[in-house]
Amino acid sequence: MRKVIVIPTYWSRAKDESWREGDAVYDHPTPIDAEGTLGRTLDSLKGMSCRDFTLVILLCPTAEEIASEARSRVFEIIEAVGLDVQTYVFTPSELNRIKYMAYENEIRHECTDLLSLYGYANVRNMCLYISYIAGADVAVLIDDDELVEKENFMELATEFIGGRLYGKTVDGIAGYYLNKYNNYYDDVSMEPWMTYWDRFGSKAAAFDKIIGSEPRIKPTPFAFGGAMVIHRNLFKTVPFDPRITRGEDIDYLINAKMFGFYFFLDRELSIKHLPPPKSHPVWKRFREDIYRFLYEKRKIETQYEVPNMNMVSPEDFDPYPGSFLKEELEDMIFKANVMLSMDYMACGDVDSARESIRNIYLSKYDAMPKDDVFTHLRKLQRSWRSLLQFTKENMMQIRKILDECDMGCAFEYEQERHVQDMTSKEVEVMLSGMEFFSEMDEGFRELLAGIAKVKVFELDEYILKIGDKDNSFYIIKTGAVRISRLNSEGEEVVLGRLSEGDYFGESNIISEDINVDIIAEDLTQLITFSEDEMLNLIDANPKAGMQVVMLFLRELAQKLSSLNSRYMDAISRNIELDIQ
Repeated sequence: MRKVIVIPTYWSRAKDESWREGDAVYDHPTPIDAEGTLGRTLDSLKGMSCRDFTLVILLCPTAEEIASEARSRVFEIIEAVGLDVQTYVFTPSELNRIKYMAYENEIRHECTDLLSLYGYANVRNMCLYISYIAGADVAVLIDDDELVEKENFMELATEFIGGRLYGKTVDGIAGYYLNKYNNYYDDVSMEPWMTYWDRFGSKAAAFDKIIGSEPRIKPTPFAFGGAMVIHRNLFKTVPFDPRITRGEDIDYLINAKMFGFYFFLDRELSIKHLPPPKSHPVWKRFREDIYRFLYEKRKIETQYEVPNMNMVSPEDFDPYPGSFLKEELEDMIFKANVMLSMDYMACGDVDSARESIRNIYLSKYDAMPKDDVFTHLRKLQRSWRSLLQFTKENMMQIRKILDECDMGCAFEYEQERHVQDMTSKEVEVMLSGMEFFSEMDEGFRELLAGIAKVKVFELDEYILKIGDKDNSFYIIKTGAVRISRLNSEGEEVVLGRLSEGDYFGESNIISEDINVDIIAEDLTQLITFSEDEMLNLIDANPKAGMQVVMLFLRELAQKLSSLNSRYMDAISRNIELDIQ
C-alpha cells in the first residue's frame, strides 16, 4: 500500500507587516520572519516506527509575493530537522506549471479552478491531487500545528482503510485531536451568548458518543481535516467543495456520504493539536460558521434522486453537525447574535456589537445560497473527475514537475533499504508491455500498479537466499539475476538466468520458504508485490485480484514442472542452464 502524508503549511507577511486586501485568510499562518510550528511537526514524525511513506509539504503563502521567501524558510526547517523520508515541497510555482499545461490542453476553467493553494478547501483538494500524482493508495492529511505522538501512527492509520466494516467499505478514517490537556474536547470557555449556539456542547456530546465509547472503530458524523486518512477510491471521486470557507472537513464527509463513500472514526488514531491562539474576533468566526452551516443545510435540502448517490438527512449527522443543519438554524443564529451583541455592548465594544447584529442581516440576505447547491456539487464532482483524467493522460510530464520538488531524502531504514520511488503510472506502463499482464483489463493493471514497490540491488547482491522467508512476487524492470543452489560438494549450480521483463517468486505466494539463491548479476531494478497487498486487492476488488491470482497459478504450474525436472538433470550433469 503506497502511503503519502501531506502537510499544508501556511505562511504570511512579516510580523511588522499588516494583512492586505487580497491576502488569503487563515487562522494562524506563520509570519515569514517567525519560527512557526512546522519544525516541531516534522520532528514528531521521527518517532514513527513506519518510514514506508512519502512526505509532501504544500507551501500555502497568503500572498504570491512572499512565496519565494516562504519557500526558503520551509527548506531551512526541513534541512534542520533532517527527516529520513522521501520529502517533496510543492509550491505555487509548480502548481502554475501544471495549470499552464491544462490551459494548453484547453481544459475547462471549472477544472483548472480546482488547482489552487488559496483557501482551506482548495488546499485540501491539493492534498488529494498531490496524492493522486504520487500514486498513493492512501492519503494521510495532517496539519503543521500538530504532533504525532504514537509510534504506530501509520500502522493505525492504514489498518482498516480500503477494507470493509459493518457491510460498508472503509473509504475514510477519521482520527481526532488531543488538546494541551490531553483530552479530546475543544479548549474553550462557555460564554452566555452560547446559550442558543451550543456548538461546543453539541461537539462534546458527539465526541463522547463516537470517541469516548466502544467499539474502537465506528461510523462517524464528523472528521478533522488535520487527522484524515482517505483511500484512493474516494479521493479519485469526490473533491472538497471550494465554496466552503470553514469546516471543509465535515463538509467533505457529507459529500462523501452522498456519493456512497463512508468514514469511520478510530478511537486509537489521535494526534496532538497545539494551534497558536486565534486572532480573529468572535463575531467574525461566528459569521464564518453562519455561511458554512447555511450552505450545508441548503445542500441537503436541494437533494434529489440520482443513480449511484445516497440521499442524506441532518439526522445522519447527529448530534454534531446535525443539530446545526435543521430548521431551527436561522432562529439559533438570530438569538445567539443578539446575545453576543449585548455582551459586546456591556464591554463597551460598539463596533463588534454592530458586526454581531450585521451577522443576522447577512444570514437573511447574503449567506443563504441562491442556487441549487446539490446540482453544484454534482458539477464540481464531474469537473474533478475531468481534472484527474487530464492528469492521468499527462502523468509523465506532471510527475516530472513533482519530482523536481524532491528534497533528495531517501529511504535508509534497514528493512526497506532497497526501496526506490516510482509512479503507479510508470509501473502500469511497464506491466502493459509484459505478456504476463497484457491480457488484463487496463483498470486491473492500474490497481496492480498501485500496490507495487520498486527495489534496486547491486551487482552480486543477494535478493533472496535459501532459508529466507518471503511472500513477494518480483518482475525484473532492468538488469538480470541468476538462480542457483549449491551441490553436494559446495559448488554453485546456476539453474538459470532471468533478465528484463522476466519474473520470479510466484511460488512465494503459496509458500514463504525460499529454496534457491537469487542473485543480482547487474545493477537490477525489480517491481515487487507482497502477499498482503495482493490479499487486500482481492478483498477490495475480487474480480481484479482473482484474475491476477489465476495468472500466477497458471504460470506457477508450468514453471514448477519445468524447473523441477531441469534441476534434477542439472544436479546429475552439473551444467549451467538458461531458463526463460
